Amino acid sequence: MATRQPRRTRRRSAPATSLPRPTGAEAGTAAAGGATQSRRQVGHHRTHHVTTDYRYVRKDLVSIAVIGSIALAFIIAMAIYIGAI
Repeated sequence: MATRQPRRTRRRSAPATSLPRPTGAEAGTAAAGGATQSRRQVGHHRTHHVTTDYRYVRKDLVSIAVIGSIALAFIIAMAIYIGAI
């Protein structure tokens, strides 16, 4: 019987004490809303692979429709040709 393995722990973000502190002009922008911007940048690496460009899907669907209609037309033409002989 296989032995049970412990679950992998989740990757945790760095504790606040290890993060660099803003200096000089950066401190003023952090208080004025720069903190939300840094949160967006931190979360950005998780969603960088998401794409909203679906042009390739339309292109694939159109090519499938064209090939399918050609195949269907060939089948119908052969059925008519063979039935006419």
